[in-house]
Amino acid sequence: MTAPHTNARPLPEVHEPRVLRCGDHLMEEITMPMTPPQSTPATADSLAVAGLADLDPDALTDRPEYLVTGAWLAPATELALHLLDRADPGTLAAGSRTAPGHTLLLLAAPRDGHPAIHLRLPDGTTPDSTTPDGTTSAGPWPADRTTALVPLVGTLDLALYRDRDDVDHDDPQYLRTLDPGQVCLLHAGATTRLTGSPDSAQLIASHAPASTQAPTPVPGTAPLTPDEYRAAAADAHARLADPRPTGAARAAAPRLEDIPDLRAADLPRFHAESDVLHRLAADRALLSYLVTTTVLVPDRYEASRTTLLLDRLVLSTADDLGYEVRLNTNPRPGNQLLPHDHAYPFAARVLTGGYLHTVFLRTDGRTDGRADGPFTSGDLRPAVTTTELPGSSYTLAPTLVHRAVMLPGTTTLMVRGSYRSAAHAASDLIPPVSAWPPPVGGEAPTHSRRMTDAEHHVLYRSLAAAGVIDPVPERR
Repeated sequence: MTAPHTNARPLPEVHEPRVLRCGDHLMEEITMPMTPPQSTPATADSLAVAGLADLDPDALTDRPEYLVTGAWLAPATELALHLLDRADPGTLAAGSRTAPGHTLLLLAAPRDGHPAIHLRLPDGTTPDSTTPDGTTSAGPWPADRTTALVPLVGTLDLALYRDRDDVDHDDPQYLRTLDPGQVCLLHAGATTRLTGSPDSAQLIASHAPASTQAPTPVPGTAPLTPDEYRAAAADAHARLADPRPTGAARAAAPRLEDIPDLRAADLPRFHAESDVLHRLAADRALLSYLVTTTVLVPDRYEASRTTLLLDRLVLSTADDLGYEVRLNTNPRPGNQLLPHDHAYPFAARVLTGGYLHTVFLRTDGRTDGRADGPFTSGDLRPAVTTTELPGSSYTLAPTLVHRAVMLPGTTTLMVRGSYRSAAHAASDLIPPVSAWPPPVGGEAPTHSRRMTDAEHHVLYRSLAAAGVIDPVPERR
């Protein structure tokens, strides 16, 4: 189904069913089964990009490798360039607009169930304060539709809020920097703020909202004239001239010994200090030393666990400063569908593999996302789904629930903050006892227990074989 790429970008007409009516096409191929997009731009792959607007991530929990791949960038860029080449400013300018912090170009209007395709061009002047397609007033406010977003060039910072009170106090509960090619689904009802670097561009696919009412005029926004559309399209071409699937350049990250007291840190500060994970990921010698000395340091040894979801090594701990650095690996394939929260804020950085990551809001019959305590899967509403790839990082507050459907061989670094509440998981989805870690020493089965010495050494060897750490000398 893959056609060779040519400079002419030979895609079908914009409103032919095969181009934008991709939801059914995509889901049919998933059940057949379907392969991820290839690394070379191609017509068929561009169709799958448009079909993201119709995608239910729950349909892919048994096949996360479809979305969790670095191959989305080329076909997404291909689709954007094809539509830019064919865009008619006279018909598309009125559906495009300037908004606080960005310009939004309509590349394909919604029609007969086809999603609208936009190109979003941040200008770097002010933080974006509207929904991805710019249709609501400054806020941000909850989204009225699910939107698929693929960064094409530059970076995009995403902040998720539970409710209006979080927005008014600028108190985000989830922070994520999206790099080119990482897929992001912003679900209906999610309140997010998006801030793009001035050189960035994002492809957006979304359907019209269910409401038939005309949208409320947006303060600070205005439709484009045809001449303004042409100028913005030229700017878009310049930004897309040489997209690269690389992470954003970061300032010098702190060392472990330089992490300050995080016991009272809010999430933005915790997120900033979590850059230490990028530095640790780049220092293989230090990472290897911390992994292989875990058994030699009593508090780290006792805190390293084999759990219901994965294996955990504690690499560094400083309770007096409110943090602990961990390495998580060896995900349990049959236990990955369990939504759960954490008793602390934490940041994660992917080393190898990847996962399909969904962040949920607690509802429990409420609308403000502020429920707490035990919950079931019926008490959750998805807010954001992203693909986590090597180099990806994010920070999550203990107020939210998440689910990480990991690929085999996934290893991550994590820094947790101070314990602030009890932890919970969806009670109706807890795996049976037979799927819990095997008991040792005659103990009763438990969802989390200390790792044995033998398990430590097996883990070291598997991490070395995967190239995460340096080879471990065999014991004599």
